[in-house]
Amino acid sequence: MHAASLSPLKLTGRLTASEIARLHEETQSTLRAWTARLRRETGDRFPEQVTAFHPQMAVHGQYGMPCPTCGSLVQRIVYASNESNYCPPCQTGGKLLADRAMSRLLKSDWPRSLDEWEAMKEERNATGAGH
Repeated sequence: MHAASLSPLKLTGRLTASEIARLHEETQSTLRAWTARLRRETGDRFPEQVTAFHPQMAVHGQYGMPCPTCGSLVQRIVYASNESNYCPPCQTGGKLLADRAMSRLLKSDWPRSLDEWEAMKEERNATGAGH
């Protein structure tokens, strides 16, 4: 989804033909790149301790880390025991996605963009709130 510049919440039934083509192309490219990377790392050996997370992944499992494409901090949304990580500038046009719990808690105070988020943090730090 990150490589295809698509929101992690985009429903497949709402993808346009060009988004489907881009997702297909980027999925193949990502799988080829990861296959080559893991083959270089393991050589002829069978890969041990394979997990769903790898430090070289773009945004998966990288919450709070810089996006390798644009440098913005990777964000997350949580639903029950599931988590999705994404880069707002690369995947949602800069819009921050809100999970259900945060939306209910913060209502209209939920920032709509990274700029709003940063301004809120600066304001909170300037007033000493949150310490």
